[in-house]
Amino acid sequence: MADKFSEKNEIFESLSRGLNMPSEEIESSYRAGDVNNLMKNLDGDKAKQVESVLSDPDKARELLESPEAQALLKLFNGQ
Repeated sequence: MADKFSEKNEIFESLSRGLNMPSEEIESSYRAGDVNNLMKNLDGDKAKQVESVLSDPDKARELLESPEAQALLKLFNGQ
């Protein structure tokens, strides 16, 4: 259990550096399912890229089916 907790914290810390926002705020947004709060800290080009993927069902499916996304989903779902 401690390993999964540690991995989640590492992910939140990494996102914190990339988004320039506190890891606690990122975790709170994650728990609330508030993607918009995370998006507000992206620069214009990155935000457009994310919006492009999220608005295209095929791109979103491809992203979610990637091995990296599947590993994150398993980690956050406690599997």
